[in-house]
Amino acid sequence: MKNYQEIRQESEVKLNSLLKKCGVFFAFSNEQFQENKTPLQEGDKYVGIGHGGYIPKGKVKEYIEGMDEIETWEKREIKKVKDAKREHIAYELSSHECYYTGDISDALAVLPYPKKDVLKVYLDTKEEVLARN
Repeated sequence: MKNYQEIRQESEVKLNSLLKKCGVFFAFSNEQFQENKTPLQEGDKYVGIGHGGYIPKGKVKEYIEGMDEIETWEKREIKKVKDAKREHIAYELSSHECYYTGDISDALAVLPYPKKDVLKVYLDTKEEVLARN
């Protein structure tokens, strides 16, 4: 059985594959846009997806469906793992630097769990995490 980190890694592989398949690229200047842009089909154009990302308009539906599929798969896999909920919460708390800021709101925004559950993991693990670093 996979652990939480393995599920996250597999999810990233799926995401990278989807981005490539849909022609998503990132650019933060006109120069990067010209260097990174992917080929377009006749009559298609690029649209922004936020965070510096662009995609051919004709691939948007496929991209959205693929993102939903990956998210559904990841949630289903996480439910199968013993202690996955706790690992998932701790991972997002760390990823969003909540242990250092003392603010869990960024992690709450991406976690599908109630605030009380996130706060419990935060309080249970804070000292241990800060001691390691």
